[in-house]
Amino acid sequence: MADKLKGPCPYSTANWLSRFTFWWVFPLFRYGFRHPLTQDHLYDVLPEDQSDLLGDRMENSWNAYVKKCEEKGKKPSLYWAVIAEFKWEWGVNGIFLVASEGIRIAQPYLIGRIISYFQPGSTLSQTEVYIYATVVAVSHILQLIVYPKYFFTCLHIALKMKVAVASLIYRKILKIKITSLSNHSTTSGKIINHLSTDLEKFSYTIESFHFCWLGPLEIVAILYLLYQQIGLVSFLTLAVTVVLLPLQFMLGWIYGKLRMKIGAAGDKRIHLMNQIIAGMRVIKMYCWEKPFSEIVFNLRGWEVSEIWKANIAKSINIGLFQSASVIISMALFGTAWYTGVPLSAQRIYSILGWVFSLRQTIFLFMMYLVENNKQLESSLKRIQSFLTLEDMKVFSESEGTTKPMEKGGVSVCIRDMTTSWHGPHSLDKGGFANKLFDQEMAEAFSLKNIDLDIKKGELLAVVGPVGSGKTSLLLSLLKELPPETGQVCVQGRLGYMAQTPWVMSGTIQANVTFGENVEEGRYRQVLHACALYKDLELMRLGDQTLVGERGLLLSGGQKARLTLARTVYREADVYLLDDPLGAVDTGVGSHLFQRCICELLRGKTRILVTHQLQYLKSADRIVVLNEGRVVSVGTYDELVKQGTEFSSILTRHDKNIEEKDESQEKSVNVTEEKRTKAVDDGEFAETGDVGWNFYMDYYLSGRPWLFLPLTMFLLVIAYAAYGYGDWHLAKWAELSDSLNVKAQNGSYPLYPVANTLNQTLGSNTLYNITPLLQTSNSTTEGSLITAQGDELMLQYLVAMSVFVVGISLFSLVYFRMSVIISKRLHNNMFRVVMGAKTHFFDSNPVGRTLNKFARDLGLIDSVIPELTNRVLEIIVRLALQIGITCIINPFLLLPLTPLVLVIYLIRWFSLPTTRNMKRLEAMTKSPIFSHISDTLVGLQSIRALGMSRKFLQDFDRFQDRHTGAFFLYLSANRWYSLRSLFFLDIYFILVILLSLVLRDLIGLSGGLFGMALNYLLTMADPFEGMMRLSAVLNTHITSVERIMSFTRLEQEASKVSDFSPPSSWPQNGEIKLVNVGLRYSSDTDHVLHNITCLIKSREKIGIVGRTGAGKSSLLAALLRLAEPTGEIYIDDVNVLKIGLHELRNKISVIPQDPVLFSGTLRKNLDPFEEYTDDQLWRALEQVQLKLKVQSEREGLYMEVSDSGQNLSVGQRQLVCLARAILRQNNILVLDEATANVDHNYFDSTDMLIQETIRSRFKNCTVLTVAHRIHTIMDSSRVMVLNQGKLVEFDTPHRLLQIEDGFFRNVVQQTGKAQAQILQTLALNYHKERSWYMFL
Repeated sequence: MADKLKGPCPYSTANWLSRFTFWWVFPLFRYGFRHPLTQDHLYDVLPEDQSDLLGDRMENSWNAYVKKCEEKGKKPSLYWAVIAEFKWEWGVNGIFLVASEGIRIAQPYLIGRIISYFQPGSTLSQTEVYIYATVVAVSHILQLIVYPKYFFTCLHIALKMKVAVASLIYRKILKIKITSLSNHSTTSGKIINHLSTDLEKFSYTIESFHFCWLGPLEIVAILYLLYQQIGLVSFLTLAVTVVLLPLQFMLGWIYGKLRMKIGAAGDKRIHLMNQIIAGMRVIKMYCWEKPFSEIVFNLRGWEVSEIWKANIAKSINIGLFQSASVIISMALFGTAWYTGVPLSAQRIYSILGWVFSLRQTIFLFMMYLVENNKQLESSLKRIQSFLTLEDMKVFSESEGTTKPMEKGGVSVCIRDMTTSWHGPHSLDKGGFANKLFDQEMAEAFSLKNIDLDIKKGELLAVVGPVGSGKTSLLLSLLKELPPETGQVCVQGRLGYMAQTPWVMSGTIQANVTFGENVEEGRYRQVLHACALYKDLELMRLGDQTLVGERGLLLSGGQKARLTLARTVYREADVYLLDDPLGAVDTGVGSHLFQRCICELLRGKTRILVTHQLQYLKSADRIVVLNEGRVVSVGTYDELVKQGTEFSSILTRHDKNIEEKDESQEKSVNVTEEKRTKAVDDGEFAETGDVGWNFYMDYYLSGRPWLFLPLTMFLLVIAYAAYGYGDWHLAKWAELSDSLNVKAQNGSYPLYPVANTLNQTLGSNTLYNITPLLQTSNSTTEGSLITAQGDELMLQYLVAMSVFVVGISLFSLVYFRMSVIISKRLHNNMFRVVMGAKTHFFDSNPVGRTLNKFARDLGLIDSVIPELTNRVLEIIVRLALQIGITCIINPFLLLPLTPLVLVIYLIRWFSLPTTRNMKRLEAMTKSPIFSHISDTLVGLQSIRALGMSRKFLQDFDRFQDRHTGAFFLYLSANRWYSLRSLFFLDIYFILVILLSLVLRDLIGLSGGLFGMALNYLLTMADPFEGMMRLSAVLNTHITSVERIMSFTRLEQEASKVSDFSPPSSWPQNGEIKLVNVGLRYSSDTDHVLHNITCLIKSREKIGIVGRTGAGKSSLLAALLRLAEPTGEIYIDDVNVLKIGLHELRNKISVIPQDPVLFSGTLRKNLDPFEEYTDDQLWRALEQVQLKLKVQSEREGLYMEVSDSGQNLSVGQRQLVCLARAILRQNNILVLDEATANVDHNYFDSTDMLIQETIRSRFKNCTVLTVAHRIHTIMDSSRVMVLNQGKLVEFDTPHRLLQIEDGFFRNVVQQTGKAQAQILQTLALNYHKERSWYMFL
């Protein structure tokens, strides 16, 4: 059976009857009832729903629409473009709605005829009444077929629209100009919000489109029918509609505007959450949880405030919808009573049926049309603003990438090229979009008058200081930075490795081959040339090991080598390599340079941006850049002979040989076993019943002891009043029938007002009752009956007034409770996530966590409150109606019991499938978000390697998976609701038949029978809605389930302790470790083993070791990013017994990856606002950023873009150094702080950082994870780690004296000459320190 669920979707081959009855879904229910459904059980997506097909269709349509609007001088609208593209689908579907509404309008007349059979003196024969009953039964069955079909098709069309626009968004991402993404107004959070929230508006809007024209027609038809029954009084219906409908429209418009504000607030919150989750390790190290929490809570408070305003409008609108039919009925019957218009049970319940139809069409769907349509329009405007951003220029063959060169043997030709990140139009109208790049920044990131020819097969090295334009040069060759003037020509295909290594989710093999076929010979060559074989040997799954999101489980060096392998595996003519050796140690770097760049790529044109000057002798030529200009071009020997600054650079290089240990792995992957346990991109699917506990969790979050009893009280009182009023209306109808009969017999007249009407309107009016008034004066019996009628009508009017007030207050109070619930659920989840252990963020993709704060919370904000509100209201209403119906005719209890049992069995059978399908739908959404996140990070590499098509195909594949799941979810819901509604219709038919058969036996009156029949007639839509909405709610409540699962995450230790150390602690900075061990979770091995050592006050400790040795793990243990075993003392205080903030606040950290957050520079330096502006300026001055910041118009309040993209890597690292200076702690930890910055050039960022650390922190204890051996040769001592154990710990000079020692072997691997220099440095520092101690 499981195998049968795979393959093509049965819907495509099902016959028309199977499609209308959804019988084709039954195999899914049958299997899902017995077994948990997984993604393996999903059918293939329908051919008509395929993402690539819909994407092509929408892209062509949108481009043609934009072109057409430009020709006419009109502003294009994505809203109208989508509607126009799918007009035939949703237009033809309207036929089903017209048929359904026609049946709905005809049914009250038929029901009225049947009711007349129960009236005194009825002339309707038994045969006629059974014919009417048969027609009613057939009409109900027909409506059962066409009504669900219309709504299912609407949701299917909405799904197509969502897929089409989502594909349009992704295609835009692949084409967008890179500076548009750097712009602060376009963020990954906003793009994800487009897909998770904005596109969902289609689902709620399409179904109400046809009511914009069908509604007015239905008003006219119903007014005509009412006029036939009650004459001019019927125009009160129009009067009430004219008053209420514009009010609903206005409230819907207000609601839509408020949803726009909610969307803007949600964008900002999700964007910030994206940064927080990605930078959580840094936030924890800096103890910044509180300021970021305050920002998030403020944003959430703003969002919730707008949600409450929107909910006020929504609750009033729902109250108007619930009350509209009651208000119209009160107006009609009250006026008829007052004016003496004769009414019978037949007329009363026909009128009520038409009024209910009006309620559904006008006051529900037209309300939704205005409300949801405004939201959809607003959402599509937001998406359109993204789609209209500037694209990367597509060059023709004559302009660039494949133009034949003027000179033979030239692979790259650049002629007088000038370009900048501003582009030719540096500022938009307001200057806001690019304000982050002012003239100073433009100078730093621009190229000026570049003339350069690069020969085929040449190895060209590009060197220069921070901001000199090295990366910009490569991007200009990729056309990511198109020339403003001049020309760039590249012969052949390009290969590109970005400065920041980029690894996509998937296996190691998939990252290397990158969508191409595996050629075993070349594949092995590339793995060897990129030094990956040794890493693969340590991984249990080899090259099939999953690397996690963005290479989560790989070290910096591994990511760099894997990125290089991907670049060189793809055959290209020109390779652009942006510092590929910057994150590896000397031995590995030498291997990569010789085996990969020189040997494997021999004969290819190679442009190598490098910081490793020792490789320049092997380059064919060298280009020196400074301030965006070419300073020198030539061979190594030519540049030395020229006597330029290049010579002094080389001299400094010879004196300060800079070697690198491989960039330290993240702490999550410090053992071989851990590296094989990569995070799968698929989310774990919880199975089984949701359970009432999740509903309890939901309601217990919102002051349930106050709001829940109050809402239930209002709801019960409202519907008790409703039932009370309807009962008295039925009695009034009976009395009216009695009055009519006696009046016809001449016993007594009706109300005298009717005489006035007859005199005014003439004898040919609809109700010419003059003959009835030619009788004697009122008798005593007539007066009593008249008084009784007055009393019944007054009680009806009062009861219905209570209902109107009660139901309106219910919605208002309920939505207030839902806002509190939503706010508290978010706050509880956010607090727990902020306090979660670091291992959680290392082992969970950003997209998965972000999905909880975006999609799941969005459902709790808006969808679940409305669903629960409607389900509760319908349940109470149906209970009342069924109860009163059974009181009227107790025999109806006989079919009611099996009806309830059958419907319960259907629900019991179908819920496991519908619930699991909703879970699968949510799960298949997460890979789409992760894929988009991967794409945004690696966009330059994707385009450079020509893999845009492959990534689009992957996106389409993820979308198809989600579309298939969502389509099955829609079908499963309709299967369930259709069968429930079918049995309700059977019950309705049985009620009519039993009432007809037992009329004389139970003495059923027309009034009470009409009441029962009216309840049953109006019960179908609410019942179907309740069954469907309760199933939808039961699946949507999984969002609460998913959020609640995040409120039970394992937490870090307490931030503060009962016995906090004194504020002056630590004064000395002495660190003592006793048998320290560490593992990141209970299911992983220890990564540190029994480390014992003493670090004296003010010592400078270097920490070295190979990949996986435990260097970063030691720092993680010190900062308690994971809880270690053993004991750690700082100045005799056991740091394992104090609060985390009390510890981390006293240790300054400069991380390997400089993490900045969008916002002001001041917020990035001092989020607590603990320091004055003068202190901040002094810190910036010490890291030589003061002039840069002063040149900004905003100064300290300059905007920092997403991830600090408007600053170079070196500048970001200097900001991190300024943070450490501000904190003025006695302990400093550096985790490869200069691994990603330039060094040994004109204004060496590396030298600046090193000198600042030596001078500014000379009286501090400093722990440095070594990335360049020379930087720790002046250390007091060096810790050498191997496989989590401390194997050596002494001065560098003494460690070098140990034969076959670990540290000595590391130094020897740098080569004889370089090793000799390092040994000399160690000896000199040793002598200097010894002499100092002697003095």
